Amino acid sequence: MKVVIFFALLAVASAKRLFHQDQVLRIQPGGYDLKIINNLVERYPNIDFWAEPSLVRPVDIHVPRVHLTAVKVFLTRNRIDYEIFIEDLQVAIDNQKSDRPTQMSLATFDYNVYHTMDEIRAWMSDMVSTYSFVSQVNVGQSYEKSSIDALRITRSTSFNPPKFVLDCGLHSREWVAPASCLYAVKYLVEAQPGSAEYNILNEMEIVVIPIANPDGYEYSWTGDRMWRKTRSDTGHVCMGVDPNRNWDANWSGPGASASSCNDAYYGPSVMSEIEVRSQASFVGGLSNVQAYIDIHAYSQYWMYPYAWTYSKTSDENLLNTIGVNSVNAIRDVHGMTYLTGSISEVIYQASGSTVDYMYDTLGIKCSFAAELRDTGRYGFTLPERFIQPTAEETFAGLKTIANAVMAGTCQ
Repeated sequence: MKVVIFFALLAVASAKRLFHQDQVLRIQPGGYDLKIINNLVERYPNIDFWAEPSLVRPVDIHVPRVHLTAVKVFLTRNRIDYEIFIEDLQVAIDNQKSDRPTQMSLATFDYNVYHTMDEIRAWMSDMVSTYSFVSQVNVGQSYEKSSIDALRITRSTSFNPPKFVLDCGLHSREWVAPASCLYAVKYLVEAQPGSAEYNILNEMEIVVIPIANPDGYEYSWTGDRMWRKTRSDTGHVCMGVDPNRNWDANWSGPGASASSCNDAYYGPSVMSEIEVRSQASFVGGLSNVQAYIDIHAYSQYWMYPYAWTYSKTSDENLLNTIGVNSVNAIRDVHGMTYLTGSISEVIYQASGSTVDYMYDTLGIKCSFAAELRDTGRYGFTLPERFIQPTAEETFAGLKTIANAVMAGTCQ
């Protein structure tokens, strides 16, 4: 009997989480009381804010089926209007990606589909063997001992060219972010002499971390599509830490949670996550890093420090100029509108963020954070048909930052 119970519990623990009849509700900013909205988490801890409560932007809430009626009654009684953005989350997840054969070689690699961790590792290896100016380096390891790796791409003959670091996949459920980073590598390595992309590699080095949170990314494929955090066991009720709230940048302050079950959990201690420490050591060990961007999804923002405070950085004018130029370049590609500004003003305060650490502690002047497509219609379930246009406009924004580096304004 004990054996039966053991295997039954094991099956439950290893079962893939499903989202049948869960919904995503959108609440428009306006007259509602933020305290009332925040009370939802206290009443129903299993709900998930896809877009955090704010008076300046819509609030998107993933509500499990079991709480749907109660949450809708709660909102109605408090005279808070809402609309159903995603009718059935499991259907949206099922429709996000296509069934296909495994793609383990560059010859068969399709950039217009979402890829598993194994496929991305094989792709990185093939990139190195195919292009002489691409090398693979180790960033560190994850909690579950997975290797975190980066591609270094340059044609420069300089001893120490300026570097631009792209951090992708820190939040594991945001699949279009690493997909866009893979596309960015493709655009760079396939660039022809005389092109803007070719000139970038002649003048500088691009360092791409395709998946900065491999444990979480793997789990978003195999266990829980909506998983955001690391997979560390902190000894609390829930596993994982938000790797974008764990950095030594006003750690545990506003915009981060003390609850281990909250997706914005700041962790048991500052820099507790090995993924965070690994990247801090890696980027800190690179010389002449002049630009950095932490790429996320969704909401269509192109932002810069600070996240933890409403105070301006000493480089506000420069960062805002680059931000404006970036969103203009993005709009020119497919007409999509992105907002720019400091993180705290564009979305919300967020203590312990990657970008604030890169700017303040490592002194990377041109530090940015991006939130790619869309603005909420699909959210984290953005279908594969949107990968390429998202990547194209993202690359236009990245080139704008690269141009600022080449112009010497990020030194």
